[in-house]
Formats: sequence, C-alpha cells, structure tokens
Amino acid sequence: MRNSTAKNSVIVTTLLSALFFYFILVLGSLSPLADSGPNVNTFGSTGLWLSLGMALFLYLLPLAFYLIGMHFLKFVMAAFCSIGLLIAASTLLLMPALFLFGLEDFSGNLSSIIGIMISCLGLLITNIVWFVAAFKRPSATVQESV
Repeated sequence: MRNSTAKNSVIVTTLLSALFFYFILVLGSLSPLADSGPNVNTFGSTGLWLSLGMALFLYLLPLAFYLIGMHFLKFVMAAFCSIGLLIAASTLLLMPALFLFGLEDFSGNLSSIIGIMISCLGLLITNIVWFVAAFKRPSATVQESV
C-alpha cells in the first residue's frame, strides 16, 4: 500500500513541477525578457515550442521509466529536480532585481514579473515536496503482540 501511495505522490508532484516549469517558459516569453536579446524565445516562436517539447521530454521520459519499475531513475529525476530548483531560485531573485535596477522595459510590466515570480515560487515548493515524496522512508509499523 505504501509503495503505491509513494509512487502516486511522485507522479503528481512531477507533473505539477512540469506545469510550473511550463508556466515559467511561457510567461517568460510574454515578458520583456523576450526582447532582451537575439537568442530568446518569444511567444509562439519555434524556439518556444522546442523548449516546451524538450521540457516535456525531460520530464516524461524518466517518469515513464520510473512507472514501469526502474526505480533507480528516481535519482536521475532528482538531478533534474535540483536543476529546476536552481532555475527557479535564480529566476525568483533575478526578476525583482531587473525590475528595480535593470532594464527600462521592465518598469511597466509588473504583472508579468509577478506572474513569473509566482510560477517560480510554485516550482520551488513543488520540487521540495517532490524530494520529500520521492525519498521519504516508510514509517515503521508497530506490530501488536498476540
């Protein structure tokens, strides 16, 4: 029973993490960051679709193999989750700095910055919960003496 519950919580938190990461990619393509250089993804561009496809591939392939019983892939997923934590934390710190000290384009786009920050916060929380769900030890059951 515990194994099924743990597996379900890993599945749910992995999919939530993917959803928040997608939000960051899409909202970033709608923000002034999309105009900050020649190699950024703008909304609806081929680059954005390739980024979304790569993220989908990197989330679902290890998850699929984990579901069919290759439980060692939990460690590969943990590496990706750590990278996601790093991306979310750095973006969460970068957005207010860009708004306060950075580009002039950011001054009128507070709503897009707040949306990205909320998505980053959601990704941080989800990835921390993923680590707890994936690596939680089963609790010892107390057996009654007959």
